[in-house]
Amino acid sequence: MRSLVYGLAAVIMLHCTNVLGAYITMASGFSVTRKPGGLTLQVTAENRGDEPAYGVQFEIVMADTTLISPAIGTLAANQKTSVEYSLADVFKLPGRYTIVIRTYYKGAHGNRYTALTTGYYDYNSSAKPAISITGQATEMPVDGKGRLEFMLRNDGNKAQQIALALFLPNELSTSNEKSVLTVGPQQSETVVYDVENFSATESSRYAVSLVGQYEDAGSHFGSTVVRVVGANTGSVQRPIWIWVVLSGLLPGVIVLLALQKKKTRSATKAELKCR
Repeated sequence: MRSLVYGLAAVIMLHCTNVLGAYITMASGFSVTRKPGGLTLQVTAENRGDEPAYGVQFEIVMADTTLISPAIGTLAANQKTSVEYSLADVFKLPGRYTIVIRTYYKGAHGNRYTALTTGYYDYNSSAKPAISITGQATEMPVDGKGRLEFMLRNDGNKAQQIALALFLPNELSTSNEKSVLTVGPQQSETVVYDVENFSATESSRYAVSLVGQYEDAGSHFGSTVVRVVGANTGSVQRPIWIWVVLSGLLPGVIVLLALQKKKTRSATKAELKCR
């Protein structure tokens, strides 16, 4: 059976930085293709702002593999870049594998920022995981802490032991990024993370992604969800919701963004705008 690809060019821009009226709006994404020599992962980034992004670099996490790209250098406003990797021996079992990409970059003031992209690839299988993950976005004060809450649902007929990994930008931190949770058949479990603001800037929006992986009957299954943490100077405001829907037989991602005024946009490439 040939591999099926889902979540191609899954782009979620989740950080804008404002320096003296200039903005960096970093959009990143990926695609997986089968070539004569095997599978190839292409990772892309585009600076959609009006200020250069410095020290651009990718970190890619999939299965048990972490790849760090060479330093790409500077991306001028509206400039794009891409890198390619061979995926030989990355996927051992058939099934669904999550792919998480952190795009690191710096502004003119030297502060380091992160844009997070997440999606998945179906390797020699189109079976969907029995485990689904949902969660709520939150806001946190610039000089304080916030709480992230996720719910895992097992719609299968047997208990599953889920290896969990919380992916944060460098601007945020938590003490328990990795854990293991058992969810019974037709049951739901809640997991809570206390997140501390390490270097998040005021009025910025940051992606966080919870990934759950398990193996069953000789197959690998991965589930993921993306939520947003907003940094502000006051008390908690109305939450910003993001639903990331990865479905269909054709490659692509529909990203639904609902902001406070419930203005929505769906596309295979979507981004949160600076305010």
